[in-house]
This record gives sequence, C-alpha cells and structure tokens, in this order.
Amino acid sequence: MVQHRPHKHDCTVHTTDLLHRLGLLRPCIAGEDLRPVGAVELADWIDVELETEPEIAGHSWQVGLGDEVGLLVRPDHDDLAELLGGQAGVRSVVQLDREVFAVAAPRLCADGLRAAVMQAVAAANVRAHDPYFADQPDTSATASHPPQSVEPEEDDDLCRLVSGDAASDGRRVQVWVNMNGILILPAGTIPHGPLDQGENPRFQRATVTSARAVRLAKQHAGRWIPYAYLDNVRLRRPGLVRRRWSATVVERDGFSVPLSWRGTRPHALLLWGYVVARRGLGAADGLP
Repeated sequence: MVQHRPHKHDCTVHTTDLLHRLGLLRPCIAGEDLRPVGAVELADWIDVELETEPEIAGHSWQVGLGDEVGLLVRPDHDDLAELLGGQAGVRSVVQLDREVFAVAAPRLCADGLRAAVMQAVAAANVRAHDPYFADQPDTSATASHPPQSVEPEEDDDLCRLVSGDAASDGRRVQVWVNMNGILILPAGTIPHGPLDQGENPRFQRATVTSARAVRLAKQHAGRWIPYAYLDNVRLRRPGLVRRRWSATVVERDGFSVPLSWRGTRPHALLLWGYVVARRGLGAADGLP
C-alpha cells in the first residue's frame, strides 16, 4: 500500500480509515455464490496508477476497476464518474471506458485517491439499492402485473459528444449536443476520452448548463446555439472519396457554422436525433 506523505498531499481519507467505516456493500444481482463485500476486498479491486504521459491533459491519475466492482453498481446507470468527481480532492473525472477513469486530483496520493474511489463505489451501491431506482415488486392483489423499473428523467444539461476533432472554418472543434442546444468549442476545451467507434457506442458525456455554455462560448470564441435560435441542420453522409461526415448548422439570423468530421453513423445520428427531438423533422435536412 502506498504510504501517505502529509507534507506533499492533503488527503482527507485513506483506505485504512474506511476498513471499519465503509460497511458491507451488497451485490446488485442475485446469485448463490454472491455475498456482501467489505472494504478490504473492494480496495484490492481498484488499481490507481500515475501516468507520466496522461491521455487527457491534466488528468494524471488513471483508475481501473476490477470486474467484481461491476457487481456492486447498476450496470445500466453510469454514475461512478459523477460520484467520484464529488469526492474531496478530486477536480475532474473523465470516463475512458466502463471500468477506466482519467482523474485530475493533484493533491491526492494514490492511496487517498483509492479511498475516494471506494467512497464513490459505496455511494453508487447505496443508490443501486434505493427503491427510487430499483425494481419494486407489487405485493398487492394485482400480482399478474410484472414489477416496473423507475428510471429518473435525463437531465437536460447532460451533453453528448458528436465529435472531439471536427473541422470548422480551418479550426479544430468539439461538438456537443444536449436537450438545450448545440455547443461548438475549440478542440480540447472540455476534456473527454476517445470516441467509441463501435456500432453501439458509449458516448462521451459532460454536464453543461446553458449558463456555462454561454460562458464557454464567449471565453473560447465558440458557439452556443439554443434550439430556439436554430433554423436547421444540413447533414451529409461521407462520400466515396472523402470519408467524412459534414453538417451545416444554420441559425435563424442566417449565421451558419460548417462542420466536418470522421466518425461513425451513431455519432451523426446523435446530432440529427437531438435536432429532430427539439425542432422537428423540418429542421433536419438529410438523414444519417
């Protein structure tokens, strides 16, 4: 176990502090061979490494979770990054894969960060067993009806990344969409992991309120386009020679932003889908 050096770090908790405080974590699926997990086992399932050349700038810690951790959280609700980002000493978290996170926590030692991850997993485990999220069996006389899952509505501020390296008027930009609008910023402004190029990708996500989107666009010479100000999006598929998607985002005042990027159909469909959901089919010219 990594030793803590108080003169270099300001960790508020370490793994040894959690051995008796954390309590037992209950698996989220039923199984005869599954039992509650204690802090010692959980700590062994968490790998923390300091990256000399981090994949995401400023995120020098890489956290890897063992497959066993997946039994303690809801597989259909990715909230570990959010919960880890709320731990003391953690500045930013980017989820690179389902079990891999890039973390910016310059004032934490490896053991302090591991303890922060343990607390985040414990919080996710509590949430997984919360009746608001979990399936509730119906014990009334209407037993013929199957239990229903109760899912929280998606936050309108949750953005998904269409492209992190699109071209626009000679600049490299990132393109985010959420239920409020389209955010176009210089590439790298909002840290994110590599795009999943699979047929059923896990999209890179970030939470950006409308107020923050306005500030970011102003600070970085970007563009924030609320759907109320959007006229249409003209989307074009890749050609046989130039294998790039292209789109022109046209605002109601006539201002337009050209975009082109390499990517998969699901990411183009992401842009198209948000526009259609908020402005209707008439605002989308072309099909992904």
